[in-house]
Amino acid sequence: MRALQLFHLSEGSLLADYSALMSEQLLRRRADLEVRAARAEAENAIKARSEFLANMNHELRTPLNAIIGFATMLGKAEEFNIDEERTGEYAQYILQSADLLLGHINTILEVAAFESGEIELSNRELDLDVLLTEAIERAKIRADAAGVTIVRKGEGDPILAWGDEVRVTQSIDHILKCALRACSEGGRILARAAYDDAGRPEIAVRDEGEGLTDDEVKDALTAFNEVHRGLDRAFSGPGVGYAIAKSFIEMQGGQFFIKSRKERGTFVRLVLPEPAFDADDIDDPTIETQELLDVEKSHAA
Repeated sequence: MRALQLFHLSEGSLLADYSALMSEQLLRRRADLEVRAARAEAENAIKARSEFLANMNHELRTPLNAIIGFATMLGKAEEFNIDEERTGEYAQYILQSADLLLGHINTILEVAAFESGEIELSNRELDLDVLLTEAIERAKIRADAAGVTIVRKGEGDPILAWGDEVRVTQSIDHILKCALRACSEGGRILARAAYDDAGRPEIAVRDEGEGLTDDEVKDALTAFNEVHRGLDRAFSGPGVGYAIAKSFIEMQGGQFFIKSRKERGTFVRLVLPEPAFDADDIDDPTIETQELLDVEKSHAA
């Protein structure tokens, strides 16, 4: 039987030169594709940032114009024949607009800090029950103005977690703002702080809003991307709120979960580590907050 022999390319042969030339062309081709991909990614990022800034320009001007307008009218109350009742209403409008403007400014600062990598965490023991109570109080002005009710579940028992109080607070605020933005007048938002069946501290928020498709959820979890819903307001979706909340929770060793269905609303869970936690102990939770899910089932029925 004839033995097989390995074929070797002789240095300087035409076949060797051809092989080297093809290898070089492949490397150049690969490098060219990598450059194109990087350029496309950079262009998409620039476009997304431009869209975000254009949207925020509108969002900042709207409450600012309201503040200036109503303050001007209050300053000329006699000229505009403004009685005491309307004075109170206008003052409330100014307060609501100022709260909205402050929220937008904080969002811009948070995004800038996140993009620059300048976020520093100061972790300590937190009571999620207290943080949620305070967040609901802050959201109450906007909820009352929108005619939306925030229903608090299981208030009173300490729910101890580990994390940075500022970033956890900002995450809760963003989730509540997203829920308020999704709800129409007469809608409800259910919120609770509790331990899940695996003993993990969490905050769960469910709204009865329009809900999102899978693609919209994916877009909403990407910073600077907005969910497009019609020509009247091209950027009327949840904005960067979900993306910021997800980033802030995950950078603390926690986990962010969201489920949404069209016409059924959106359900969000912020799962945080327990005090003195080991990051390796956090697994994907499989059990949802039952009380909030029961409400979803009742609506589906």
